[in-house]
Amino acid sequence: MLFSFLKKTPSAAANPFSRQDEKTFQQSTLRVLLILTLSIFVGIEIDYVLSALQSPEYHNALFINTAFLTLLCGFLFFSKSHTKFIAGLYILSLVAIGASLLLFSTSVHAEKYAIVALYSVPLVTRLLFSIKAAVFAIAINFIPLYFIATGTIKLENLAAPNLYFKLLTFAIVNIGFPIGVSRMLKMLEANTTQMKLLYRKLNENYALHEEFFENTSTPTLLCDKRGKIIKANQMALDFLSCSSASEIKNTKVIDWLKPSSESGKFSWQENVAECSLKHKKNTQIQLHRATLKQGRYVLHFQNMTHLRAMQQKLESTQETNSRLVNFDTLTRLANHPYFCNQVNQFIETQDKHLTGTMFIIHISQFKLFNKQYGKDNANKVIINFAKILKEKLSDQAIIGRLRGVKFACFVPLGNTYLIEKNLSALISSTLPSQLKIDGNLLNMNYQVGIAYYQTDGKNAEELLERCEMALEYSTIANRFSYYSHPLETKLIKEHKLGIKLSSAIKRKEIDLWLQPQVSPNGTICSFEALARWKLDDGSYVPPDVFIKIAEELGLLPVLAENLIRQLVSTLSKWHKEHIHTPIAFNLAGQELMNDGFFALLMTLVIDHPWLKDMLELEITETSPVMTHALIHKRLRALSEYGFSIAIDDFGTGQASLGQLIDIPANILKIDRRFVSPLPEDLRHLDIVKSTIQLANSLDMKVIAEGIETKEQASLLISLGCHTLQGYYYGKPSPMTDWTANQNQKAKELRMVY
Repeated sequence: MLFSFLKKTPSAAANPFSRQDEKTFQQSTLRVLLILTLSIFVGIEIDYVLSALQSPEYHNALFINTAFLTLLCGFLFFSKSHTKFIAGLYILSLVAIGASLLLFSTSVHAEKYAIVALYSVPLVTRLLFSIKAAVFAIAINFIPLYFIATGTIKLENLAAPNLYFKLLTFAIVNIGFPIGVSRMLKMLEANTTQMKLLYRKLNENYALHEEFFENTSTPTLLCDKRGKIIKANQMALDFLSCSSASEIKNTKVIDWLKPSSESGKFSWQENVAECSLKHKKNTQIQLHRATLKQGRYVLHFQNMTHLRAMQQKLESTQETNSRLVNFDTLTRLANHPYFCNQVNQFIETQDKHLTGTMFIIHISQFKLFNKQYGKDNANKVIINFAKILKEKLSDQAIIGRLRGVKFACFVPLGNTYLIEKNLSALISSTLPSQLKIDGNLLNMNYQVGIAYYQTDGKNAEELLERCEMALEYSTIANRFSYYSHPLETKLIKEHKLGIKLSSAIKRKEIDLWLQPQVSPNGTICSFEALARWKLDDGSYVPPDVFIKIAEELGLLPVLAENLIRQLVSTLSKWHKEHIHTPIAFNLAGQELMNDGFFALLMTLVIDHPWLKDMLELEITETSPVMTHALIHKRLRALSEYGFSIAIDDFGTGQASLGQLIDIPANILKIDRRFVSPLPEDLRHLDIVKSTIQLANSLDMKVIAEGIETKEQASLLISLGCHTLQGYYYGKPSPMTDWTANQNQKAKELRMVY
């Protein structure tokens, strides 16, 4: 019980540097002294009880001791609530007990206890009160010292010590101990003051560190070397969705975070770590570790979710930009520069014995698809074609879209396919013959220009240039054209010729010639207008050559406009002179696709109503655009305005029988290739007969061209041909021959017998 009681005795304040520390120290010291004194007097009480049983002289001392023992118990009881008051009473009681025992007791031991009680008063006073009170108590104790030293109070029961011993005892106990203890307490107070200052600074630093930890700009954790969380700031609690600090304290980092790296290492094992929240897997975190002493780490969270999203968006943007820069947006094939780059890189990585081919594919009639089915559907044609091309070519093939409807392919080849026949078959097998767009099955036609790697070029740029040259000479009939040096020479020559032609058309140097068309009786009933181009050296360029060049360069509408205006001017003069001889004008189809030229024809017939009887329009059936719906629509409009429309070169072009239905023609011209073998070739004779019968059944006029002999003329007249044309009746001559001398030759309208 005593030990239990002593444990309850306060020995220090909860906060040793608080304002209550002095009071607590006084209370603790008082209670210790009271307990010590009480213990001593309990021993004395036992001794007196035993002594009183043997001698009556101890009765008074026993009474006094019992009374003081009772008083001490009361002091101890009230010491906690009335510390200072009880301390004063305790000191006074020591003085009273000492004086009483010294003056009135006759006990053997009472005098010794009296001296101890009196001489201990200064020390107790210093422990419980200030130094001044202790000095006052020391001064008071000089009184009993004086009486003892002078013999006024005789200590009969004590051995008679000398004066020096008495003074030494007094000095040590009454003066030395209080002053020594006072000095110790002063040092303790100084230390306490210093400790208070240090404690205050420590509290300030702790508060500063606490504020810094709590107010960092990032969620922060403090953990040990095993990842056990010691502390978290409020941002970390909010970030981890914790309602309080107790929820996260003593948990581990792995309870909240999941490492992103395959190594499985966590933030306390690496200075920088990628993680994600376990309860929010889409939240990406980057942890930065700072190492502290004593095996602790500070972990800073950085939410990388938005940054990762921005990075992904940036990567996606970069990928999109790369596609825009390097790839065709419609087909996702490599564009021209990137295609060349890929081919050149491939060539550089291969050995010097690599063989291969480059070829350019041009989709024919694509403009017709565009006008007939619209841009969107035409784009579907391109997309589907590119998809099929990628599927059918080998993985080693490099494919690109150059521009428009031109596609380039580079394919490594074995020796077998270096033979043109085999290579043509290989390329042909990759090209779809038909494509289905919105339920419409389209027939696909291609032109292909081909060049061999190493033989025709050493890099992509050279090979593409050679392929373009070869492509210039591909036709509907001969789709595959291979590059050759003579071909290049020819192309260069045609290129130069094209430049001259463009200049000649601008200067209106292309002339009109007329070739007579006669009736069966030999009378000139009409003419065919033919274009002729005379060079500066006096030579003529064949019409099929410069017309083809003009068509390729897109110059036909301008050329036709120049010629039609020249022709109308002549017809206007003839109309005034009452020369009613129609002139047929050839159109290749490209002119009618041109809105400006079509508008010109409509304007001319409106301004000159008689023109519809004097101007016949011959449509060259071999032109690929003749199957286009827009051509048919415009021809029907011209027919409604009264123009006579003739199908030229019938039987040699696009779907001949179909044209008789789609084109509102009233004249059918039999091509010279069917007339030339007559009359010997019976097969051609049957074809001509059937053609004339077909025209008659459709109520169409028939013109036969290319007649060079009397036999051919007589045969065709007998077969029912309405009009005849050829060298037999007259060669083409400049139109000026017919308009000279006020149209004298035209007025004569000579007859041939």
